[in-house]
Amino acid sequence: MAASDTPGASPEPVQVEVDPQGMNAQAGVGQPRILHVDDDALMQDTMGTMLRYLGFDPVMASSGEEALATLAMGLRPAMVILDMNMPGLGGAATLPRLRAMLPDLPVLIATGRVDETVRHLVRCHSMVGLMPKPFHLRDLRRHLGEWLVIGPDQDC
Repeated sequence: MAASDTPGASPEPVQVEVDPQGMNAQAGVGQPRILHVDDDALMQDTMGTMLRYLGFDPVMASSGEEALATLAMGLRPAMVILDMNMPGLGGAATLPRLRAMLPDLPVLIATGRVDETVRHLVRCHSMVGLMPKPFHLRDLRRHLGEWLVIGPDQDC
């Protein structure tokens, strides 16, 4: 685990180029945007279908770096769904940087490997929830409905 992946480590600046055309597409009326960050193309496709079905406008990023760059360019989603295990900045390194940019943005960690690092991130960051993979549409619906009531940061 690199120092930048350590929970509580200072975020390091990230610079990547992103095509702004995809970011600037307007959401449909009444369709909140959800930024989904996952390097797995099948997971992106499945999640996009599920989010559209539930009435959301999904925006996809295949890495933590791409997600942060998209947010830096002005995207303001209603929520981020964040995978943990990705090349480059994994979810554990992306979350503190995301928090530095947008401290009140709800984040739902969607991961197939719930370990102590994941539990620590959920426990120590406000408005962060956990949805273990695999999950069903009903699980996603429930988690999206709960994200507004997730409590404040714990003393960690």
